[in-house]
Amino acid sequence: MKNGTLMEEDINLLDRFAAGDREAFNDLVRKYQKPLYSLLFRMVSDHDDAADLLQKTLVKAFTGAGGFERRSSFKTWLYQIAINLAKNLYRDRARLAQVPIDDVVISRDPGTVDALIRKQARQRLHQAMVDLPEKQRLTVMLRVQQQKSFAEISAILGCSLGTAKANYHHGVRKLKVSLADAVAVPEKEE
Repeated sequence: MKNGTLMEEDINLLDRFAAGDREAFNDLVRKYQKPLYSLLFRMVSDHDDAADLLQKTLVKAFTGAGGFERRSSFKTWLYQIAINLAKNLYRDRARLAQVPIDDVVISRDPGTVDALIRKQARQRLHQAMVDLPEKQRLTVMLRVQQQKSFAEISAILGCSLGTAKANYHHGVRKLKVSLADAVAVPEKEE
């Protein structure tokens, strides 16, 4: 019952924090800041934005801890806050003008052809992830990159277990199709 013990530990820390022990909240921050930052960075692909979102998440958790209703785990509640803030950033970014990829100039020499190929593969994967519908993208990220169970994903995203599994299945299928199309080699015309 490892998860139950972790939940009890979080509740104990929250109770101590509510009683005035600020160090208890610092313990929660130390426990969750790395996995949260990792999730946020994968969502927004920018270290500064991820760090900013992490800080906003922790501030919201700090100021809202008294209102945490304990219907889910603290971890789930924290992830919900982080994901909602990242969604807001996505909406804000969508309002900005996009720069066509043809206008982007690589500022430094990649060093080797292999490095350039790896960079292009990462960019294709990133673009394929960005092109997924939001719920599928979040589900795939939580499952693959954060190694969350479908039960945890359903709690974080506020959906049923079946919906979480379906979003994952459809997201992975779309990624496979998208990445297969991206690496398809056109036939030479004679």
